[in-house]
Amino acid sequence: MGTSGAHAAPACPVPAYAPRATGQLKDWYEKYIKPFRINAGIEEGSAPTPEQIEALVENQGAYNRLSSRDPLYFEPFTQQIAQHYAKAPDFRGLDLAAVKKIYRPGSGPELDYSMLCIDTKTIGAPDDAFAITLFGMIEDECVRFGLRGLVFTDTLVNGAANGQCRPDHVYYKMLFFPINVGTNTVTFVCRKDSNGCFRQ
Repeated sequence: MGTSGAHAAPACPVPAYAPRATGQLKDWYEKYIKPFRINAGIEEGSAPTPEQIEALVENQGAYNRLSSRDPLYFEPFTQQIAQHYAKAPDFRGLDLAAVKKIYRPGSGPELDYSMLCIDTKTIGAPDDAFAITLFGMIEDECVRFGLRGLVFTDTLVNGAANGQCRPDHVYYKMLFFPINVGTNTVTFVCRKDSNGCFRQ
């Protein structure tokens, strides 16, 4: 893991961590998931039901486990971004909307844009890096994430290179079954160089 001073861009939401006496599923959704879905351009009609939020918890956890345990999961995606910006001095303008135009899913996994955040970062100069953030990471996954790939030069946990994983937000299903839902974010940073993206 690198030690660069990558800064979070305002385009990527930051979860609102707040200790609570009792965990409620709706609170978790409003604080830790909804801001990222809005950022991804997902419009909502009526508020989701508890059952729909529970399904989202399961989908989010499955996606985070799949993508964070495979060190090459984002490699085709990252290569395409690097190629697209190879002649540019930085990654200025890169966001989810731009990524949807750049990435060809046939060359790699289907990305669920509602379950990740992509934005630019600053290490030595403005927008000289971009990052992929997995949000809603449960504590167990957060402490054992292993994604490095070939191009990622820094890993930020909860927005910092030396960040710590936080305990999970817990809600209770049928009053007595504790269910863990994620409050952590893990961000993988790719720094710009003359070849498109710095490789460790």
